[in-house]
Amino acid sequence: MKYEINDETVAIIPIDSSNTKIIELTKEYDVPQSTFEILEENCEYYGSTYNGRIKAAQKILNFSYKIPLLVEESGKIIFFPTRSSNAIDCCWINHNFVKKREKNGKQTKVMFSNGVEKTFNISKLSFENQLLRAGMLDAMISKRIKQK
Repeated sequence: MKYEINDETVAIIPIDSSNTKIIELTKEYDVPQSTFEILEENCEYYGSTYNGRIKAAQKILNFSYKIPLLVEESGKIIFFPTRSSNAIDCCWINHNFVKKREKNGKQTKVMFSNGVEKTFNISKLSFENQLLRAGMLDAMISKRIKQK
């Protein structure tokens, strides 16, 4: 595995079809691997598959597209996509680190809790919906864990 997603991973941003920019709380770097490969390997590393986690989230949330991804449950590491996960330019954002967002034309400027600002090719309304879905998944998983 070339990159292990952890509780400091803020965003996973494709550079091209085989390289990805990783933003963490204290650093940024490029990984010679596609965004999908990083997500898939990490889901397997944490005991599931990408498709299995997406299917479970679809069932929990009763949504069928742009599904948030629970990469690791004990740390509640949940990312949401900015576009269809099949799109080569789909970015994945950890909902825990979104501090502020604002409209920037047809895009959304995001301020993360570490002070980093990035503009994403997603409308503010869509961004808000994706953030809400990730929060819903987090709440549902937390509720299920507490019920045990």
